[in-house]
Amino acid sequence: MTELKHEEHQHRSLFGPIVLIAIGLFFLFSQLNPVTDLHWLDVLRLWSLMLVFLGLNILVLQAPRPYSTYLSGLIAVIAVLVFGYVLLNGLGGRWWGSRSSQAIGDWQTDTIQFAAPGVETALYNITIGPPGADLYALEDSRNLIEGTVFYQDDYLFGTGASGSKATVRLAPQEDAETWVFWPNYWRDYGEANRWQVGLSLRVLAALTVETVAGVAHLDLQGLRLSSLTATTNAAESELLLPGGDYDATLVNNATSTAITLPADGRHAMDLQVNAGAVTLHLPPGMAARVEVDHALGSFTASNPALQPVPGEENVWQTAGYAAAVDRIDLTIHINVGSVAMD
Repeated sequence: MTELKHEEHQHRSLFGPIVLIAIGLFFLFSQLNPVTDLHWLDVLRLWSLMLVFLGLNILVLQAPRPYSTYLSGLIAVIAVLVFGYVLLNGLGGRWWGSRSSQAIGDWQTDTIQFAAPGVETALYNITIGPPGADLYALEDSRNLIEGTVFYQDDYLFGTGASGSKATVRLAPQEDAETWVFWPNYWRDYGEANRWQVGLSLRVLAALTVETVAGVAHLDLQGLRLSSLTATTNAAESELLLPGGDYDATLVNNATSTAITLPADGRHAMDLQVNAGAVTLHLPPGMAARVEVDHALGSFTASNPALQPVPGEENVWQTAGYAAAVDRIDLTIHINVGSVAMD
């Protein structure tokens, strides 16, 4: 029995406890002193490095005690320092970007366009994969959608029209299922092979857009929206929202996103931050009321126009909000990550 107990305790690992303590301390300090400029996407690009650390930990546990315990703790400290540095400073492109910004594989290009004369509304469903995309409003075009797409295997472009309503579906491939650990979804392509896609500003649009990889610049200003659902996953995104009266649902997963809010109109918006960092820009003169529900995340209101509402916890509001014609009702749910509003 004594030998069995000795064998059970011979290979104690400090890797798990040290990593968990570091994660807990990070979220504790982020509550006390929020840090908004974090490089979550760079951390996720190094997910395979965690497998290396775990493998090393298993190897050192084969050494006799107490060396196995000390070595396990050392590997944990190195892992915490490496991922902590990347989270705070990013990869910087010095060694990562120089190799991964090159286009991988054989790319093909295609021009897309779709016109449906007489339609008044359009339902857009767009998925953006690697290497990213620029989405914008068409200035001088009668098309509902037009642009240039790059692809390796295939892409999905489906359109239809019935009466006064049109539908448009655009995605990187016919199998739209995405696996976040697939290397291409984390690769930094730079400006190479990015989609250039324009949408019509003539019709009233219900837009659903999802970014799953790359860098996405979504300039929706000028579009006439009836509703908006935008989800950002493994992508660095910039989202510029148009004016007008519409509601929006925004979801941020494990990425860094900058959002410029509408400059006019009435809006009810829901922002869900599951991981990553979001920066919200409130245009001057736009009234807003912000309610925040955060678990392990943090919220910072650096815009002097936003003031805490007396008697209401985690609620901020601009002066004259109740009587404002143009205003935003914004509800923010932060599970993990940070939101800053300026």
